[in-house]
Amino acid sequence: MKIFFDPDIPAEFQEDIKKIVEEQVQGPCPSCGCDEIYVSLMGNTLDVKCYDCGESFFELELEVEDQEQQTA
Repeated sequence: MKIFFDPDIPAEFQEDIKKIVEEQVQGPCPSCGCDEIYVSLMGNTLDVKCYDCGESFFELELEVEDQEQQTA
């Protein structure tokens, strides 16, 4: 399975996301049979979908830490 990432997803998170996708997606797309995955970032949500037909496998909501709390 090949995984493509939205350019807005920082490289330092891609390996962790790849592991989650590989655990959750158990084979090719049930609609078209493609084995390529695209991970897009929409706000605070990752959408994991088929690269060819766009069928969504699952969405993952990201937890965002407040920068002000980290520096205080």
